Amino acid sequence: MKHDAPAFLQFCIRLYSHPGMREVCLHLQNSAGANVNCLLLAAWAARAGYSIDSALWADLQQHTATIRETAVQPIRALRKKISKEPKLHEDLRGPIKRLLLYAELRAEQAEEHALHNRMAGLAARAEAGEPLFRHNLDTLAITAPQVDTFIRLTLESGLLNPRS
Repeated sequence: MKHDAPAFLQFCIRLYSHPGMREVCLHLQNSAGANVNCLLLAAWAARAGYSIDSALWADLQQHTATIRETAVQPIRALRKKISKEPKLHEDLRGPIKRLLLYAELRAEQAEEHALHNRMAGLAARAEAGEPLFRHNLDTLAITAPQVDTFIRLTLESGLLNPRS
């Protein structure tokens, strides 16, 4: 199993596309302020055998703050604003929204790449698997009932298994 950033990006796509995952991730993002890329990294790190403690989570979020604040969040906000703009005819609104969604996804991939590379250089090694996944999420410290759904869906996906 490769442990590089491109493999992590592919993992994110696979896990996020698991049935129900998109909805639970967006709910955690919108209701609990969770960073979806950090949720996905918690799972990837457990699959790859990396332990992330609360100090490292703080470092990772600080390390990627510029990408989030100057690219991801402004593009997302503009996409949402355009989606609700009644003065834009739907023939214009749809293509603009699609372009902004593409830009937002690319910005998120830049954040994922930066998160992965920083984590891989600083995280302690540990035994891969579900206990490590739960540890990584516990230290991320998101308090919302939907975290349990995220855990369940991740386990159902089978992607914590390095052979999948």
